[in-house]
Amino acid sequence: MQIQKPVLVFLYILAFFLTIEWLRPIAELTETGHISHFYGFVALCMLFALLRIPVWIGAPVKIVYIFLSVQSVFYGGDFLTTENFGKTAEDLAGSLKLIWSGEWMELSYLFRTVLFFILLWMITYLLRFWMEYRKSIFLFFGMTVLFLAVVDTFTDFDASYAVLRVMVIGLFLLGILFPLRFAGKTKTEFSVRQLLAIMLPLGLALAAAALFALLVPVKEPAWPDPVPFIRSAAGLGGEGEGAAGGVSKVGYDPDDTQLGGPFRQDDTLVLEAYTDSRQYWVMETKDTYTTKGWVQSSGSGYPEFTGEYSSLIGSQVLEPPNQRADIELYEPLPILPHPYGFNKIQTAEMMPYRQEVNTQQLSLMTAEVPSPLTYRTEFEEPVFSLKALRDTRMEDLQADMLELRPYLQLPAELPARVSDLAAELTKDAPSVYQKAQAIERYFGRSGFVYSRDNVAVPKEDDDYVDQFLFETKRGYCDNFSTSMVVMLRSAGIPARWVKGYAPGELKRDEDRKRYYSVTNNQAHSWVEAYMPGYGWMPFEPTIGFNGVSTITYDIEAAEDDRQQEEELKRPELDKKKEEAQTAKRKKSAAGGLLDLVPDWMKSGVTLASAGAGIAAAVSLGLWFTRKKWLPRLHVRRARKQSGGWRQFEKEYSLLLRQLERIGITRPPGVTLAAYAGEVDRLRGDTAMSELTRTYEQGLYGNEKQDLNWPQLREMWEDLIINTCG
Repeated sequence: MQIQKPVLVFLYILAFFLTIEWLRPIAELTETGHISHFYGFVALCMLFALLRIPVWIGAPVKIVYIFLSVQSVFYGGDFLTTENFGKTAEDLAGSLKLIWSGEWMELSYLFRTVLFFILLWMITYLLRFWMEYRKSIFLFFGMTVLFLAVVDTFTDFDASYAVLRVMVIGLFLLGILFPLRFAGKTKTEFSVRQLLAIMLPLGLALAAAALFALLVPVKEPAWPDPVPFIRSAAGLGGEGEGAAGGVSKVGYDPDDTQLGGPFRQDDTLVLEAYTDSRQYWVMETKDTYTTKGWVQSSGSGYPEFTGEYSSLIGSQVLEPPNQRADIELYEPLPILPHPYGFNKIQTAEMMPYRQEVNTQQLSLMTAEVPSPLTYRTEFEEPVFSLKALRDTRMEDLQADMLELRPYLQLPAELPARVSDLAAELTKDAPSVYQKAQAIERYFGRSGFVYSRDNVAVPKEDDDYVDQFLFETKRGYCDNFSTSMVVMLRSAGIPARWVKGYAPGELKRDEDRKRYYSVTNNQAHSWVEAYMPGYGWMPFEPTIGFNGVSTITYDIEAAEDDRQQEEELKRPELDKKKEEAQTAKRKKSAAGGLLDLVPDWMKSGVTLASAGAGIAAAVSLGLWFTRKKWLPRLHVRRARKQSGGWRQFEKEYSLLLRQLERIGITRPPGVTLAAYAGEVDRLRGDTAMSELTRTYEQGLYGNEKQDLNWPQLREMWEDLIINTCG
């Protein structure tokens, strides 16, 4: 049985969207660029299959498409040159020799791209075979779901919505192909109209199921993450695997002796903090760079101060602090995250604490720490004067040099070009602050890329900072912060490496109170540089992050400074603007009966989905009740038309379709006259026979003149209105 062309077009459209679900995770996980070329190739192959383009035409066109795409990707705008054609031919020939010799890992990226195009060519051919001949796409559908489930479980790709899309598309395809396959086995045939009668309710049911899946709250997984168990069973290490062992899990790790390597995402909640301002959460600092990572050389176990507070949370504080943060710590961390300007801690039970001088580690001096742990930190957020920072001089550092000497440490093996770069960046900066600022801004101007994937691990003879600055220029916060500390020290500015957490995601609880939710994904490192007269000042060199230093612009800054500050703060300002708009929308939507509606039902996506669901329900209701309201609509339209044969012919066809809708069908082989007689028998008059006689005389006898059109229309209106029941 041949599939009707309209149905076939619809099948190929669905198959296209099912196929590109394979390309989305590939593009994200492997950072494959120019993904639109592959989308276009899949569409081209399916279009040729749909139009039945002969192979002798289609194959050369596809080959030309592949050739031009490869040329464009690898040679840019001037790719249509004889020289580049020769390079491509040479590359392909060399890769074929590598295949023959078994050196498959040495294949060029250009040749691998060609192979990927060929793979997509084969997939589209198989899809045509499965849809048009086998009329079953279950294998490809199942493989797609399995593929997305695997990449969602074992990689950073979030396939939640992708799986939903694939389920809707795949089930729709199965629902359409099943009756076609059944018709082929029974030697029957479905009309397009009959297939539409199957497709419409199926599509509405799947749309309703998808809408329900989007609206219902998502429950937490019932089973623990299987990845650590699988990796452990395979001898690949568990969750504490270091960077040198492969892909590590993001989060706090006290061992920083070997930096580098990729990280995988981890949404585990670390803490929730109720505070009025955005804060970086400090964990510790380290002072000794080893060419591969960081260690702490001194200060371990020496407390700056100790204290003990009991039952103060929720009660009156005699001397209220400038600011405070109420923290709920869910992860059993050995040290406590705290904001800048920390003064003291309050706990709900008798828990003495201490903070070390050199490492800034804040910890509880008790054997057992409850989980989750609730504590309040009181702090005074530091504010820096731009005028005073501009007045800092390098010679002013000498007064504190004995204390600051550990923070100028550099390994003897550090390549000279690192120090040369630092000297070049800071040579024209007059103050300590401006020198530090010049190094901080360097990363955003020089082609560095923030990424947690494909990050290099330095070899035995490589320096971690040197590799990042001059070879890869690709990494995450550890790369940027360590490189800035090393360059600051090379320029003679004391600096130390800081570990902790970024501010987290701003949320609101059931009482509409602001709080920040911090997960392992917010684990972060940054820089502190020593400013004479001020002490330690935080800097943020990592691309995409914004520091927490509050600077008072009490002098007229240079235009370049203002532009740079705007560039650094723009993402954060945009984020705050978006948060303010979101809060405003929520506030305006609150009150009255809406207070009873959960927050997840107030989002724009939910409302849009609900609107779409209502529209779908209304459409479905109109479809199933059309035999009651459609005749009246036909009558109303007909009254606006003048009489005549053409109008009568159209009205008679509408009457026949309406009779079929109410169940009075015309059996195959039965004449119109006999069918009209059966209708008259059911009605008890001769109106249908008279209309049919007029229709046949006009159609076959060409008797279309001198007829009483108003009388015929009156009979037609009476007949079709009476079918409404």
